[in-house]
Amino acid sequence: MPAYTFFYFLLGLVGAAETGVLAYLVNKFENQGYPAGRGDNGTSNQMRVLIILLLFVASWTTLFALAFVCFLSRGSFAFLAGLGASLLWLVVTIILWAVSTTLFHRIRPGGECRGEATISICRQLETVEALGWTAVGLAALCMIAALFAWNSRRTYTGRRGAYRV
Repeated sequence: MPAYTFFYFLLGLVGAAETGVLAYLVNKFENQGYPAGRGDNGTSNQMRVLIILLLFVASWTTLFALAFVCFLSRGSFAFLAGLGASLLWLVVTIILWAVSTTLFHRIRPGGECRGEATISICRQLETVEALGWTAVGLAALCMIAALFAWNSRRTYTGRRGAYRV
C-alpha cells in the first residue's frame, strides 16, 4: 500500500468534518435565514450559494478520497487508482477548494470573532474557512506525495518509455 494513501485518508476526514459543519449550517440558515456577507455587495444569497458550493466540494472530497483509499489499499479498480486518475482528481479538487475557499474568505462576515461565545455563527464560519484551507494544503501535499511515489517506482527496462506505474 503506497504511503500517500494516508494523505488521502486525512483528506477524506477533513472533507467529512467540513461536510458535517456545513450541513449543520445549511440546516440552521434555512430555518433562520442566511447572514449577509461582508462588503458592499455581500448579500445573504451570495453567502447561501457559497455555503452550498462548499458543501458540494466537501462531499466530493469525502466521497472520492475515501474511494481512493479503498481502491489503493485493496488493489482493485487499478485504472481508477492509477496515477493519471489520481492526479486528475487531485488537480480538480485543489482548484475547487482554492476557488470556493477564496470566495468564501472574501465574503465571510465576522473577522476574528474576538469576544464571541465559544459556539457562535462567527466561529463556525471561521471553522468552515479553516477546514477549506486545510483541504487545499492536504490535497497539494497528497499530489506531491503521489508524484514522489511514482518517481521512486519507475523502472527502466531497457526500452524507451517503459515505465511501470
